[in-house]
Amino acid sequence: MNEPTSNINYVEMREHTLIETKEGNIVIIHEITLGDVIISVLLAAMMIFMVLERFMRR
Repeated sequence: MNEPTSNINYVEMREHTLIETKEGNIVIIHEITLGDVIISVLLAAMMIFMVLERFMRR
């Protein structure tokens, strides 16, 4: 009844990487959230506008 549970059954094969070691298996779950996308887009936009602002001053 107290068996260890694993979340690997809930993740599709293309969404995780299995690394086998002699101590056991390491499962890396690949996911990206909406917040990650928004922050990345905002940072990229800020960098582009900073570069454009410098070119427009010259």
